[in-house]
Amino acid sequence: MAVYGDAFAEPPYSDLDRGREVRARIRDTHRHRKGFRFLIAESEGAVLGMAYGYRGEDGQWWHDAVARWLGPRKSAEWLSDAYEVVEVAVAPSAQGRGIGAALVTALLEGRPERTAVLSTRTDSRAHELYHRLGFEYLAEMTFTAGGWPFYIMGRRLR
Repeated sequence: MAVYGDAFAEPPYSDLDRGREVRARIRDTHRHRKGFRFLIAESEGAVLGMAYGYRGEDGQWWHDAVARWLGPRKSAEWLSDAYEVVEVAVAPSAQGRGIGAALVTALLEGRPERTAVLSTRTDSRAHELYHRLGFEYLAEMTFTAGGWPFYIMGRRLR
């Protein structure tokens, strides 16, 4: 989780405490969800990146918030049989070397779901990576009143 903390301590996030919150969510909730997969990228014993996801379902906070925003038709198309890419982080010193792309590709490899979905802040460059990997822009939304805007992106897996 140290690589996660390092990646999100950098602008535009500048969030020094988020790693503890994410660790707790993984330990207490996310690892028990269907299709949970957690991957790391390492070189010579050093962790350079991490990614994880799971199958999205009704009753999960992110899934339900996005479903409300997308509306019934678009939600049925993109969320009814979706794998959610929850977190992707690459150490700042290792960014730009294809590690994030390799992690997302491996995370989605062999998934039986029809689509993959994710959210990423509009002020980060991550959406450019996801777009190169075949994700399309579905919506722009905020999760909290006055919060940062996020792109909701999706990719067809089959």
